[in-house]
Amino acid sequence: MRIKKELQAVCGGFGVKAGGYQSTWEEIQALAVVHTVGGVVRDFTAYLEEYQGDDFPQGAVSKYLQVASSRLSSDSLPATRAAKDPEVVSLARAIMRASQNEITLLDKQKIRLSEALSEGFTADEILAGFKEWFSKQDVAKDGPFLAGKFAQQAADLAYGVREARKEAEATSSAREAAVLRFQAQAEAERQVAEAKKQEESEVFDPFA
Repeated sequence: MRIKKELQAVCGGFGVKAGGYQSTWEEIQALAVVHTVGGVVRDFTAYLEEYQGDDFPQGAVSKYLQVASSRLSSDSLPATRAAKDPEVVSLARAIMRASQNEITLLDKQKIRLSEALSEGFTADEILAGFKEWFSKQDVAKDGPFLAGKFAQQAADLAYGVREARKEAEATSSAREAAVLRFQAQAEAERQVAEAKKQEESEVFDPFA
C-alpha cells in the first residue's frame, strides 16, 4: 500500500510513531482515492508540522484520521488558504521566474511565504532574499530540495535583506550629510573670503 509507506516515511522524518490498525489504513486508502495520495501526504505532513511536539499514544496516523476528512475537504486548511492568497500566488510565481523554473513551491511551502508576509516582510524583500540565496545554490546537486530549504528560510532571508537595506540607507544618509556639511563649510568660507575681499576693496579704493 503506497499511502502507508508514504505516511510512515513522513512519521519517520518527524520522529513520531505512525501506528494504525488495518481498519485505519483502509480508511486512509479510501481518502487517498478521493483526494489523491499526494494530497493526503501533503496534508498529513502539514498536520504534523502544525502539531510538532505533541504525543500520539495511538500513533500519529490514527490521530490524524480523526480530522483528515474535514481537513482535506476544507478551504480553511492553512495550505489551501496560502495557495489561494493572491499575494502568495504572485510571489510564488515571481520566485519560479527568478529561478528560471527551477523552483516551484508546493502548497505547504507557500504557508511559509504567507507566514513571512504576516510577519511584516514585503514580497519585494522576500523575492530579493530568494534571488541572493538562490545565486549561491548548487541546482544540479540540490535541485529537488531547494524549494523546501528556501521556504524554511524565507523570513530570515527577508530580514537579512531589510537589515542590509537599512545599513545601505544609513551609509547613504551619512554620506549625503557629510557632503552637505562640506558644502555648507565651503559656502561659509567663500562668504568670509568674499566679505574680506570686499573690506580690502573698500580700504584701498581711492574713490570709496
